[in-house]
Amino acid sequence: MIPATATVIFFINAFLPVEILGCLIRGLIAAFIAIAAGILGIVAAVKAIIGRVRGDEYSILWIASAIIFAIPAIYIVLNEI
Repeated sequence: MIPATATVIFFINAFLPVEILGCLIRGLIAAFIAIAAGILGIVAAVKAIIGRVRGDEYSILWIASAIIFAIPAIYIVLNEI
């Protein structure tokens, strides 16, 4: 639930009109969310790898969390290209 919430907040911020928050604030919020989600995605990926090595049956959920957390960071990188 938390990974999806971070992604939803990111896209709500991205699609807000500029008049509500302004360009600078919207960009800073989007960057903060993308960086935080990227870091949390790395943590989830490490937990998934450790769980997979130990044979944990819930490691697939950590993999899904890592992918969901990566969406905002990927979106920002692809928009800058």
